[in-house]
Amino acid sequence: MSKVKKITVSNLKAISNLSADFNGCTAIITGGNNKGKSSFLKSLPERLKSVKPDTILKEGAEEGFAEWELTTGEKLIWQFDKKTKAGEKLIFITKDNIKTSLTKDIAERYFPKGFDIDQFLNDGPKKQRETLQKIVGLDFTDVDTRYKQAYENRTFANKSLEAAKAKLIPVNDSLEDSPIDTLPIQQEIAGVEAHNEKYNYTKNGIEDRKSKRKEHEEEIARLKSEIERVHKEIKEKEEAIDNINSDILKGNQWIEVKANQPKTTEEVEELNTKLQTAIEINKSIEDNKKAIQIREEYQEAEKQAKDADALVKTIEQEKTDLIKSAKLPVGFDFSDDGITYLGHAFTKEQLSSSAIYIAALKLASLNIGEVKTLHFDASYLDKNSLEEIETWATTNNLQLLIERPDFEGGEIEYHLLNDAI
Repeated sequence: MSKVKKITVSNLKAISNLSADFNGCTAIITGGNNKGKSSFLKSLPERLKSVKPDTILKEGAEEGFAEWELTTGEKLIWQFDKKTKAGEKLIFITKDNIKTSLTKDIAERYFPKGFDIDQFLNDGPKKQRETLQKIVGLDFTDVDTRYKQAYENRTFANKSLEAAKAKLIPVNDSLEDSPIDTLPIQQEIAGVEAHNEKYNYTKNGIEDRKSKRKEHEEEIARLKSEIERVHKEIKEKEEAIDNINSDILKGNQWIEVKANQPKTTEEVEELNTKLQTAIEINKSIEDNKKAIQIREEYQEAEKQAKDADALVKTIEQEKTDLIKSAKLPVGFDFSDDGITYLGHAFTKEQLSSSAIYIAALKLASLNIGEVKTLHFDASYLDKNSLEEIETWATTNNLQLLIERPDFEGGEIEYHLLNDAI
């Protein structure tokens, strides 16, 4: 394990010549804006991570370099000029002072591509969540897609359940399912009406026959005084009377039959009441069938809502298990909107500045190479927060190169915060 012992640069962007002997210590580097603090601390590591700036040489210079000497004796050198075709050269010197090309493998061993603390602190919650997933090797793409679909399905199912619930009406489970056949009752009523009509017609016919008989009898009495003239007519009338008497007899005989007696008003009313009751029962049966159908629809909607909720919870548990298996750094967890640290949302409103920076440094330390050094911009940290971060770094045997602005606009200076390592 090594740390940064010394950084020396020449003609790098805004810097002419600058050397800082850190001796493996945590240090604060200050300077005015555009004095080259970030270039001094970041240019060589970023170049080894294949990040090459458009402008390297200080204006007016022909050549320059950036050299990092490690506490274990190695040196990493980036030479750049206008003379050669390549324009640059990357050199690695071993602790045994053997000079060789600084290959990609060597670069990744000392400064692997990975976590950018300053970028992470400026990212939004969603981007921070994606970064943490990448660091611990999680891919929520499939789970999030299925969760989103399941969540939308559950929302739709719950709305359908509420709509079905609003339609519910009382169900009479004791009511018979088959309606009463009212046709026989209606036919019976029609038969009674026809019977009564026939009875009245017959009775009226008898009275009419009696009246006619009387007329004939009176006519006979009149005609008897003229027997010779109307004898033949009398005979005809007598025959007519006989026929009428026969009709009357038949009519009386039919009326005297008990089955031919007229139905009473009470009996007719009873039949009408029976019909009305049957109609009302049939309506209740139809209404009950509708209520049963609505209840079944509600029960189906309720089942679908429960199934949708169960699926959401299953995916949530799957996601929880996936997170547990990833072995997140201590204190970290995922939320729907971003990430949490120590049980709080990863925001300035929920966490102290020192907690936020320590969390970011924890993540950065997961992807650190052989150089156990981290760089970050501490422009917004106060003295107490810096002390907490320094204590954390010392506990975890990490070197911090902390960049802070000099509001007076002074040249670059550095201040060591702990003893040499």
